[in-house]
Amino acid sequence: MALSSIFPVFAIIMAGYLAGKTGIVPAAAHAQLNRFVIWLALPALMFSIVATTDWHGLWNGDFVIAIMSSSMAVFFIGMALGRLRGLPSADMAVDGLNTSYSNAAYIGLPLFLIALGPNSAPYVIVAATLMLMSLFALSIIMIELGHNRAHGIGHAVAKAGLALIRNPVMIGPAFGLAWWLTGWTLPAPVDAFTHMLGTAASPTALVAIGLFLAERKLGEALHNMAVIRLTAVKLLLHPAITAVIVWPVLNMDAFAGTMAILIAALPTGTGPFMVSSFYARDGKATSGTILLTTIVSVATIAALLSFLPR
Repeated sequence: MALSSIFPVFAIIMAGYLAGKTGIVPAAAHAQLNRFVIWLALPALMFSIVATTDWHGLWNGDFVIAIMSSSMAVFFIGMALGRLRGLPSADMAVDGLNTSYSNAAYIGLPLFLIALGPNSAPYVIVAATLMLMSLFALSIIMIELGHNRAHGIGHAVAKAGLALIRNPVMIGPAFGLAWWLTGWTLPAPVDAFTHMLGTAASPTALVAIGLFLAERKLGEALHNMAVIRLTAVKLLLHPAITAVIVWPVLNMDAFAGTMAILIAALPTGTGPFMVSSFYARDGKATSGTILLTTIVSVATIAALLSFLPR
């Protein structure tokens, strides 16, 4: 049952992968598809969800604590692995993202909507927004500090803040929250527009991930011990740490706790690769981690869905 519920999501990724490998769609087209998702479809989807959700009834402070504390913990574990490899601070920060940045928006939203229903969407949106704001900011600050130590931490924090403000993924939740705070009902034409555009986000993003993976070589990832370690931390240690925080520490309710663990168990998103590319860092370990975590997570997420409470 668990495997069949997540099959459509990973089947779409595989369709994109095969399209890229066979040349039906150029593998390099993932960049253009990503731009469509990031600048149009995903902001529309996130606006629609945030603007129409009953946040008074769904906001869960313990969920936020669980997501943030576990993500930060594995971020620093990833950095420690980078330090053991003798990496400079900028590359250590990318390794921190590799172990902590779950692909919540691209894979989490469609996967959990199918497996767990619409009640999962607000949790995914909150987690995706928090991880984007906190983990990206932290990694950018550390990279900027590594590049511009003479300018100090204030300069690095300012650059990280500007990067977040300019990030199009933040636009949807920000405007959605602003609308929700008015208490007004979303006009039918706007609701229809954001719904139609937003429904294109998930399948397009999944195809784009498949095309992205088609450009990477699985053999290289399997023979890279750094990738193996980063994958183990992301898919095993991240959800395990979250589970300890969720129940022994916070004693959360079943559904919110399960959502926190499942989000932690998601594969590494493409965000770390974007950061790595932007700052001209070595992207081999990052692209390998994205590839391997995406493949292995089919089994690990199916296993978690089979025994976690709902």
